[in-house]
Amino acid sequence: MAKKSTKDFTLKQLLAPKYWLTWLAMGIIYLLSFLPWNTQQFLGKYLGLLLYKATPRRRHICDVNFEICYPEMSKEERVELTKQHFISTGKGLFETFTSWFQSPKKLASRVEFNTKEVIDRTLEKGRGCILISGHFSPLDLCGSLVTLDLDVHPIYKRQNNAVFNWVMEKQRKKVYSKMIERSDMREVLKSLKNNKAVWYAVDQDYGRKNSVFAPFFGRQCATISHIGRIAKMTNAPVLLFDYGRTENGYNYRFVEVENYPTDNDVTNATIINQLMEEAISTKKEQYLWSHRRFKTQPVKGDPSPYER
Repeated sequence: MAKKSTKDFTLKQLLAPKYWLTWLAMGIIYLLSFLPWNTQQFLGKYLGLLLYKATPRRRHICDVNFEICYPEMSKEERVELTKQHFISTGKGLFETFTSWFQSPKKLASRVEFNTKEVIDRTLEKGRGCILISGHFSPLDLCGSLVTLDLDVHPIYKRQNNAVFNWVMEKQRKKVYSKMIERSDMREVLKSLKNNKAVWYAVDQDYGRKNSVFAPFFGRQCATISHIGRIAKMTNAPVLLFDYGRTENGYNYRFVEVENYPTDNDVTNATIINQLMEEAISTKKEQYLWSHRRFKTQPVKGDPSPYER
């Protein structure tokens, strides 16, 4: 059963004193979303550098991930890439503010999109489609921008902070015609049946129960296994949604995933991980390296590589 949405909370409940600081933060975020794009990018850079200094644990996670994924990198190169990752993350926070409180049309002139024929050809089949992507820092904004060309139904995770989640759901509903909480499989199937695009970010560690182990940058990694099963059940085509930040804006493209799904969950997961590796290779600093991607070990009880 899907988790209850905090949109169902009354405003009176969310005005309790314990939420006042969150509401203050939301007010500041709202005001920041009106800043010009160049100003946001400038401030985002220095916010990222502040986060780099203030979060040693996240720096450590990045460094471990780089050691695993790019063993040829020197320590100096890993430090520099970590710093660039935090700068990109700072910019991504401002982009998230914009995606919540501004119309995507505001940045339409900064978007490069030249594969519309791919999504049009896919939806002509009448079976909907499954979009898969990774977690890159402009995720929220690029997701908002893609609605200029496509009615997409994103899968999302409910946040623990009730006010944060209430605002997120309320504002995203202005952009997306439908959002699907990640446990609500009935709504996923309904959207595909109605020939809509369902969007999954497929590159996080959700634990042993919902995963199989497949190589990611040469290391066995817990990878979600249900994408192939949904595709097989519905016969919905699967497309890679590859997006990123450029010097002057954003670009995104759709690529049809061929020979997918197979009858093997591990093979399906391996294909997904290879696609993620290719997407990361062109914009390494924008990827979410501060996530503990290799936390769950193939052998239960083995220590996490992030333990100091």
